[in-house]
Amino acid sequence: MIDIYLYLMVSAVLFALGTYGLMTRRNIIRMLLSAEVIFNAALLAFLALSSVSSSLAAPGGALVIIAISLSAAEVGVIVSIAILMFRKKESLDVYELSEFKG
Repeated sequence: MIDIYLYLMVSAVLFALGTYGLMTRRNIIRMLLSAEVIFNAALLAFLALSSVSSSLAAPGGALVIIAISLSAAEVGVIVSIAILMFRKKESLDVYELSEFKG
């Protein structure tokens, strides 16, 4: 059986990569992908920790499935905003969003 620490280590590496991508990128699509990597790292850690518990009070799998479906809805909304931004400005630079303020 694979040790839980391996899953937590993979989760930490994914979290670090996502954080690095979020801090260094200015493109809204790349930032979205980095945020999704961070979110998936947290879900992996949550599943790894919930697999240790054998009680019925910790249904981690169902909660993760709900979180993944909410994440898919979030991606749809952000991608539609990115498409509208590209049509308006022909750029996906996040720093140009300040020009959209009313």
